[in-house]
Amino acid sequence: MPVEKLDALAEAATSPVFSDLERRVIRYAEEMTRAVQVDGALVEALRRDLGESALVQLTLSIAAANFTNRFNEALGTDLEARTASPASRP
Repeated sequence: MPVEKLDALAEAATSPVFSDLERRVIRYAEEMTRAVQVDGALVEALRRDLGESALVQLTLSIAAANFTNRFNEALGTDLEARTASPASRP
């Protein structure tokens, strides 16, 4: 993803750097993450845009990211922790 899009994520709903489809995908991810329930009209719009298979793949990707984030948050996982490489172990 280009840096200008990453920088504009907070304003994705109105930023001209995103297409209408990208805005719908971002809104879908946000609704899945924050409220779990997603607006039915949004789901239908994405189904038309992407097709059933791609919508399922998108939903699975978002769900997997949410699972991973919630798992790590609950356990206080330090994602920046580094382990020694096999070559440097005694």
